[in-house]
Amino acid sequence: MSIDLESTVLERITPDEKPLISSKVNEIPPCEAGESCNLPTDIVLRSSDGIRFGAHSKNLEIYSDGFPIADSVVRSAEDIILPEDSDVVLLLLRFMHYQPQPDLSLLASRLLIKFANAVEKYRVYSATGVCKVMIGLSVDDQPFEVFLYAQRHGYLSIMDKAGKLAITQEPANFFAYAHSIGDTTWRDLAELETHNLPTKEVWEALRQYPDWPPIFGAWYLKREQMREAIFDALKNPNPVLHKGGLMHCADWYPFLADVLGKMGTSIPSYKTFVQVIESCLPRLNGCTHCNIVVNNVIKSRMYTLDVIARKSLASYLDGDR
Repeated sequence: MSIDLESTVLERITPDEKPLISSKVNEIPPCEAGESCNLPTDIVLRSSDGIRFGAHSKNLEIYSDGFPIADSVVRSAEDIILPEDSDVVLLLLRFMHYQPQPDLSLLASRLLIKFANAVEKYRVYSATGVCKVMIGLSVDDQPFEVFLYAQRHGYLSIMDKAGKLAITQEPANFFAYAHSIGDTTWRDLAELETHNLPTKEVWEALRQYPDWPPIFGAWYLKREQMREAIFDALKNPNPVLHKGGLMHCADWYPFLADVLGKMGTSIPSYKTFVQVIESCLPRLNGCTHCNIVVNNVIKSRMYTLDVIARKSLASYLDGDR
Protein backbone atom coordinates (compact mmCIF):
# COMPACT_ATOMS: atom_id res chain seq x y z
CA MET A 1 0.00 0.00 0.00
CA SER A 2 1.46 3.38 -1.01
CA ILE A 3 1.02 6.74 0.65
CA ASP A 4 -1.12 9.20 -1.35
CA LEU A 5 0.71 12.47 -0.79
CA GLU A 6 -1.59 14.64 -2.92
CA SER A 7 -5.10 13.67 -1.79
CA THR A 8 -4.65 14.13 1.93
CA VAL A 9 -6.92 16.62 3.64
CA LEU A 10 -5.73 18.54 6.68
CA GLU A 11 -7.36 17.50 9.93
CA ARG A 12 -6.23 19.24 13.10
CA ILE A 13 -5.54 16.64 15.73
CA THR A 14 -6.67 17.34 19.25
CA PRO A 15 -5.04 15.65 22.24
CA ASP A 16 -8.32 14.22 23.53
CA GLU A 17 -8.98 12.06 20.47
CA LYS A 18 -8.75 8.42 21.63
CA PRO A 19 -8.78 5.13 19.75
CA LEU A 20 -12.16 3.39 19.69
CA ILE A 21 -12.91 -0.33 19.77
CA SER A 22 -15.08 -1.83 17.05
CA SER A 23 -16.89 -5.13 17.55
CA LYS A 24 -16.91 -5.85 13.83
CA VAL A 25 -15.38 -9.27 13.29
CA ASN A 26 -12.91 -9.63 10.42
CA GLU A 27 -9.78 -11.59 9.70
CA ILE A 28 -6.64 -9.84 10.89
CA PRO A 29 -4.74 -8.67 7.80
CA PRO A 30 -1.00 -9.25 7.37
CA CYS A 31 1.52 -6.50 8.10
CA GLU A 32 1.95 -3.93 5.33
CA ALA A 33 4.29 -1.60 7.20
CA GLY A 34 7.46 -3.64 7.47
CA GLU A 35 9.76 -4.48 4.61
CA SER A 36 9.41 -8.25 4.20
CA CYS A 37 7.89 -8.43 7.68
CA ASN A 38 7.08 -12.02 8.70
CA LEU A 39 5.92 -11.31 12.24
CA PRO A 40 2.40 -12.50 13.03
CA THR A 41 -0.23 -9.77 13.36
CA ASP A 42 -2.45 -9.95 16.43
CA ILE A 43 -4.26 -6.60 16.45
CA VAL A 44 -6.10 -4.47 13.89
CA LEU A 45 -5.86 -0.68 13.64
CA ARG A 46 -8.58 0.86 11.52
CA SER A 47 -8.03 4.37 10.13
CA SER A 48 -10.66 7.11 9.97
CA ASP A 49 -11.15 6.40 6.26
CA GLY A 50 -11.89 2.73 6.94
CA ILE A 51 -8.58 1.05 6.04
CA ARG A 52 -7.67 -1.91 8.28
CA PHE A 53 -4.03 -2.52 9.19
CA GLY A 54 -2.70 -5.66 10.78
CA ALA A 55 -0.21 -4.75 13.50
CA HIS A 56 1.98 -6.35 16.15
CA SER A 57 0.97 -5.53 19.71
CA LYS A 58 4.55 -6.12 20.89
CA ASN A 59 5.86 -3.53 18.42
CA LEU A 60 3.22 -1.05 19.55
CA GLU A 61 4.40 -1.56 23.11
CA ILE A 62 8.11 -1.22 22.30
CA TYR A 63 8.03 1.68 19.85
CA SER A 64 5.23 3.82 21.32
CA ASP A 65 3.71 4.84 24.59
CA GLY A 66 0.16 5.49 23.46
CA PHE A 67 -1.18 2.15 22.18
CA PRO A 68 -2.38 -0.89 24.19
CA ILE A 69 0.58 -2.85 25.54
CA ALA A 70 1.12 -6.42 24.37
CA ASP A 71 0.10 -8.11 27.64
CA SER A 72 -3.27 -6.35 27.62
CA VAL A 73 -4.23 -7.48 24.12
CA VAL A 74 -5.81 -10.84 23.41
CA ARG A 75 -5.69 -12.10 19.83
CA SER A 76 -9.02 -10.84 18.56
CA ALA A 77 -10.78 -9.62 15.44
CA GLU A 78 -11.96 -6.45 17.17
CA ASP A 79 -10.61 -3.35 15.46
CA ILE A 80 -9.07 -0.41 17.25
CA ILE A 81 -10.43 2.61 15.40
CA LEU A 82 -8.06 5.55 15.19
CA PRO A 83 -8.99 9.17 14.36
CA GLU A 84 -6.04 9.41 11.96
CA ASP A 85 -6.38 8.64 8.24
CA SER A 86 -4.71 5.70 6.52
CA ASP A 87 -1.68 7.66 5.32
CA VAL A 88 -0.85 8.63 8.90
CA VAL A 89 -1.55 5.19 10.37
CA LEU A 90 0.70 3.47 7.83
CA LEU A 91 3.52 5.90 8.59
CA LEU A 92 3.10 5.29 12.32
CA LEU A 93 3.39 1.55 11.79
CA ARG A 94 6.43 1.91 9.55
CA PHE A 95 8.22 3.78 12.32
CA MET A 96 7.41 0.90 14.66
CA HIS A 97 9.56 -1.66 12.86
CA TYR A 98 13.28 -2.33 13.03
CA GLN A 99 14.03 -1.02 9.56
CA PRO A 100 15.22 2.17 7.79
CA GLN A 101 12.83 4.99 8.57
CA PRO A 102 10.70 6.55 5.82
CA ASP A 103 12.06 9.70 4.19
CA LEU A 104 9.82 12.43 5.59
CA SER A 105 11.25 15.01 3.19
CA LEU A 106 9.10 13.38 0.50
CA LEU A 107 5.84 14.08 2.34
CA ALA A 108 3.49 16.90 1.43
CA SER A 109 3.45 19.49 4.21
CA ARG A 110 -0.16 18.72 5.18
CA LEU A 111 0.57 15.05 5.68
CA LEU A 112 3.78 15.88 7.54
CA ILE A 113 1.91 18.05 10.05
CA LYS A 114 -0.78 15.42 10.60
CA PHE A 115 1.87 12.75 11.12
CA ALA A 116 3.93 14.96 13.43
CA ASN A 117 0.90 15.54 15.65
CA ALA A 118 0.14 11.83 15.68
CA VAL A 119 3.64 10.79 16.76
CA GLU A 120 3.44 13.29 19.61
CA LYS A 121 0.05 11.98 20.69
CA TYR A 122 1.08 8.31 20.59
CA ARG A 123 4.62 9.13 21.76
CA VAL A 124 6.41 7.37 18.92
CA TYR A 125 9.79 8.67 20.01
CA SER A 126 11.65 7.28 17.02
CA ALA A 127 9.79 9.85 14.91
CA THR A 128 9.33 12.89 17.15
CA GLY A 129 12.80 14.33 16.61
CA VAL A 130 12.90 14.01 12.84
CA CYS A 131 9.34 15.37 12.62
CA LYS A 132 10.34 18.43 14.61
CA VAL A 133 13.26 19.07 12.27
CA MET A 134 11.17 18.62 9.13
CA ILE A 135 8.35 20.79 10.47
CA GLY A 136 10.89 23.50 11.23
CA LEU A 137 12.00 23.41 7.60
CA SER A 138 8.43 23.66 6.26
CA VAL A 139 7.21 26.68 8.24
CA ASP A 140 6.74 28.76 5.10
CA ASP A 141 4.25 26.29 3.61
CA GLN A 142 1.64 26.31 6.39
CA PRO A 143 2.70 28.68 9.16
CA PHE A 144 -0.61 28.65 11.03
CA GLU A 145 -0.77 24.85 11.21
CA VAL A 146 2.90 24.72 12.17
CA PHE A 147 2.20 27.23 14.94
CA LEU A 148 -0.61 25.02 16.26
CA TYR A 149 1.74 22.02 16.28
CA ALA A 150 4.58 23.90 17.98
CA GLN A 151 2.33 25.60 20.53
CA ARG A 152 0.64 22.33 21.43
CA HIS A 153 3.90 20.46 21.95
CA GLY A 154 6.04 23.24 23.40
CA TYR A 155 8.51 23.86 20.57
CA LEU A 156 9.09 27.55 21.24
CA SER A 157 11.64 28.36 18.53
CA ILE A 158 9.40 26.92 15.81
CA MET A 159 6.35 28.59 17.35
CA ASP A 160 7.92 32.04 17.23
CA LYS A 161 8.90 31.82 13.56
CA ALA A 162 5.60 30.24 12.51
CA GLY A 163 3.55 32.74 14.51
CA LYS A 164 5.12 35.76 12.83
CA LEU A 165 4.45 34.29 9.39
CA ALA A 166 0.92 33.16 10.25
CA ILE A 167 -0.01 36.65 11.44
CA THR A 168 0.74 38.07 8.00
CA GLN A 169 -0.88 35.22 6.05
CA GLU A 170 -3.96 34.44 8.18
CA PRO A 171 -4.39 37.41 10.53
CA ALA A 172 -8.07 36.88 11.34
CA ASN A 173 -7.74 33.16 12.09
CA PHE A 174 -4.57 33.70 14.09
CA PHE A 175 -6.14 36.57 16.03
CA ALA A 176 -9.15 34.41 16.92
CA TYR A 177 -7.07 31.40 17.93
CA ALA A 178 -4.66 33.43 20.06
CA HIS A 179 -7.61 34.94 21.90
CA SER A 180 -9.18 31.50 22.41
CA ILE A 181 -6.07 30.23 24.22
CA GLY A 182 -5.72 33.40 26.29
CA ASP A 183 -2.44 34.52 24.72
CA THR A 184 -2.83 38.31 24.74
CA THR A 185 0.64 38.96 23.33
CA TRP A 186 0.03 37.00 20.14
CA ARG A 187 -3.58 38.20 20.06
CA ASP A 188 -2.64 41.88 20.05
CA LEU A 189 0.12 41.36 17.47
CA ALA A 190 -2.35 39.63 15.16
CA GLU A 191 -5.04 42.24 15.79
CA LEU A 192 -2.77 44.91 14.29
CA GLU A 193 -2.89 42.99 11.01
CA THR A 194 -6.72 42.83 10.96
CA HIS A 195 -7.23 46.57 10.47
CA ASN A 196 -7.37 46.22 6.69
CA LEU A 197 -9.76 43.25 6.75
CA PRO A 198 -13.54 43.32 6.26
CA THR A 199 -15.53 43.18 9.50
CA LYS A 200 -17.26 39.99 8.37
CA GLU A 201 -13.95 38.13 7.97
CA VAL A 202 -12.92 38.92 11.54
CA TRP A 203 -16.38 38.09 12.87
CA GLU A 204 -16.41 34.70 11.12
CA ALA A 205 -12.96 33.85 12.50
CA LEU A 206 -13.86 34.75 16.08
CA ARG A 207 -17.22 32.99 16.17
CA GLN A 208 -15.51 29.61 15.69
CA TYR A 209 -14.65 29.77 19.39
CA PRO A 210 -16.77 30.13 22.55
CA ASP A 211 -17.04 33.46 24.36
CA TRP A 212 -16.31 35.43 21.20
CA PRO A 213 -18.82 38.33 21.56
CA PRO A 214 -16.81 40.43 24.08
CA ILE A 215 -13.59 40.38 22.04
CA PHE A 216 -15.46 41.09 18.82
CA GLY A 217 -17.24 43.98 20.53
CA ALA A 218 -13.90 45.41 21.67
CA TRP A 219 -12.42 44.98 18.20
CA TYR A 220 -15.44 46.69 16.63
CA LEU A 221 -15.31 49.61 19.09
CA LYS A 222 -11.70 50.16 18.11
CA ARG A 223 -12.60 50.04 14.42
CA GLU A 224 -15.34 52.62 14.87
CA GLN A 225 -13.00 54.88 16.83
CA MET A 226 -10.72 54.87 13.80
CA ARG A 227 -13.66 55.74 11.55
CA GLU A 228 -14.63 58.65 13.83
CA ALA A 229 -11.05 59.95 13.74
CA ILE A 230 -11.12 59.95 9.93
CA PHE A 231 -14.49 61.73 9.79
CA ASP A 232 -13.41 64.36 12.32
CA ALA A 233 -10.40 65.26 10.22
CA LEU A 234 -12.48 65.53 7.05
CA LYS A 235 -15.20 67.65 8.62
CA ASN A 236 -12.87 70.10 10.35
CA PRO A 237 -9.70 70.48 8.25
CA ASN A 238 -7.37 73.43 8.73
CA PRO A 239 -8.18 75.64 5.73
CA VAL A 240 -5.74 77.25 3.31
CA LEU A 241 -7.02 80.61 2.11
CA HIS A 242 -7.82 80.78 -1.58
CA LYS A 243 -7.71 83.77 -3.86
CA GLY A 244 -10.14 86.37 -2.65
CA GLY A 245 -9.97 85.14 0.96
CA LEU A 246 -12.18 82.08 0.38
CA MET A 247 -11.79 79.17 2.82
CA HIS A 248 -12.49 76.58 0.11
CA CYS A 249 -13.08 76.61 -3.60
CA ALA A 250 -16.32 75.39 -5.16
CA ASP A 251 -14.77 71.99 -5.93
CA TRP A 252 -14.04 71.20 -2.28
CA TYR A 253 -17.59 70.30 -1.31
CA PRO A 254 -18.25 67.71 -4.05
CA PHE A 255 -14.84 66.24 -3.19
CA LEU A 256 -15.67 66.11 0.53
CA ALA A 257 -19.08 64.54 -0.08
CA ASP A 258 -17.51 61.87 -2.28
CA VAL A 259 -14.84 61.02 0.31
CA LEU A 260 -17.34 60.91 3.21
CA GLY A 261 -19.69 58.69 1.22
CA LYS A 262 -16.97 56.20 0.32
CA MET A 263 -15.43 56.14 3.80
CA GLY A 264 -18.86 55.47 5.30
CA THR A 265 -18.85 52.02 3.71
CA SER A 266 -15.10 51.37 3.52
CA ILE A 267 -12.70 49.80 6.00
CA PRO A 268 -11.61 52.61 8.36
CA SER A 269 -7.87 52.12 8.08
CA TYR A 270 -5.12 54.52 7.06
CA LYS A 271 -4.41 52.47 3.94
CA THR A 272 -8.03 52.60 2.79
CA PHE A 273 -8.35 56.27 3.70
CA VAL A 274 -5.42 57.20 1.45
CA GLN A 275 -6.84 55.07 -1.38
CA VAL A 276 -10.23 56.78 -1.12
CA ILE A 277 -8.65 60.24 -1.04
CA GLU A 278 -6.59 59.46 -4.14
CA SER A 279 -9.65 58.16 -5.99
CA CYS A 280 -11.54 61.41 -5.30
CA LEU A 281 -8.73 63.89 -6.04
CA PRO A 282 -9.86 64.49 -9.67
CA ARG A 283 -12.89 66.32 -8.24
CA LEU A 284 -10.58 69.11 -7.03
CA ASN A 285 -9.63 69.91 -10.63
CA GLY A 286 -6.02 70.56 -9.70
CA CYS A 287 -6.70 73.20 -7.03
CA THR A 288 -3.32 73.61 -5.31
CA HIS A 289 -4.80 75.15 -2.15
CA CYS A 290 -7.24 72.27 -1.62
CA ASN A 291 -4.49 69.77 -2.32
CA ILE A 292 -2.46 71.30 0.50
CA VAL A 293 -5.46 70.82 2.81
CA VAL A 294 -5.78 67.18 1.72
CA ASN A 295 -2.08 66.47 2.30
CA ASN A 296 -2.29 67.99 5.78
CA VAL A 297 -5.32 65.85 6.60
CA ILE A 298 -3.53 62.70 5.45
CA LYS A 299 -0.46 63.50 7.55
CA SER A 300 -2.49 64.23 10.67
CA ARG A 301 -4.53 61.03 10.32
CA MET A 302 -1.41 58.91 9.85
CA TYR A 303 -0.31 59.74 13.39
CA THR A 304 -3.77 59.64 14.98
CA LEU A 305 -4.76 56.32 13.41
CA ASP A 306 -1.43 54.78 14.35
CA VAL A 307 -2.00 55.75 18.00
CA ILE A 308 -5.47 54.17 17.97
CA ALA A 309 -4.25 51.07 16.12
CA ARG A 310 -1.62 50.38 18.77
CA LYS A 311 -3.99 50.66 21.70
CA SER A 312 -4.43 47.31 23.43
CA LEU A 313 -7.79 45.62 23.07
CA ALA A 314 -7.79 45.25 26.84
CA SER A 315 -8.69 48.94 27.16
CA TYR A 316 -11.76 48.40 24.97
CA LEU A 317 -12.74 45.29 26.89
CA ASP A 318 -12.65 47.39 30.04
CA GLY A 319 -14.81 50.03 28.39
CA ASP A 320 -12.07 52.69 28.35
CA ARG A 321 -11.84 54.29 24.91
